[in-house]
Amino acid sequence: MNRGIGLLQARFVAASLGVAGWSGLAAIFLAALALAFVLPGIKSGNASLDVQIASMRHQLVHLQDPKRIRADRDPVASLVAVLPGETAVSEFVASLQRRADAGAVEIDRTEYRTQAVLGSSARRYHLSFPAHADYVHLRGWIESLLHDYPNLSLDELSLRRAVDGGEELEATIAMSFLVREGK
Repeated sequence: MNRGIGLLQARFVAASLGVAGWSGLAAIFLAALALAFVLPGIKSGNASLDVQIASMRHQLVHLQDPKRIRADRDPVASLVAVLPGETAVSEFVASLQRRADAGAVEIDRTEYRTQAVLGSSARRYHLSFPAHADYVHLRGWIESLLHDYPNLSLDELSLRRAVDGGEELEATIAMSFLVREGK
C-alpha cells in the first residue's frame, strides 16, 4: 500500500511540474553532472597554481636577500663572492711546489707581487718563476694547476730548448692567483 501512495504522489508531482518544470529539473541535473566532471579538474589546476605560488614566494625571499641584491646589481661583487680568501694563498703556493716536485718540474725561485684589483675588494698575487722540465711534464703540471684552481690564470709562458738539444725545456712562467680581500 505504501508503494501505491508513493507512486500516486510521484504522478501528482510530475503532472504539476509541467514542461517548464521538467526542463528546469533537467538543467539542474545537467549542471550537477557537469560540476561532478569539472570540479576535479579545477582542484588539480588549483594544486598546480599552489605549487607555482610557493615557488614564487621562495624566489621572492631569495631575491630580497641583501647580499643577493648587491651581487645582482654589481657583477664584480658576485665574482668577488666566489673567490677564496687570502688564507688560500699559502695553500696554493705549497700545492704548486708539491705538484712541481711530483711532476718532475724544477722551480729555481719564485717572485711574488701583490696588487689590489676589482675596486680593492680582491687581491691579485702575481707569481713569476723559471722552471725546467720536459714538455709533457711541464704541460701536465700547468694543466692540473689551471684545472684545480679556477681563480688562477696563466699570464705568460715562454719556452726555450736547452743549448744541448735535449728534451728539457727552460720555461719562464707568470701566473696570477685572485683572492678575496681579507679572510
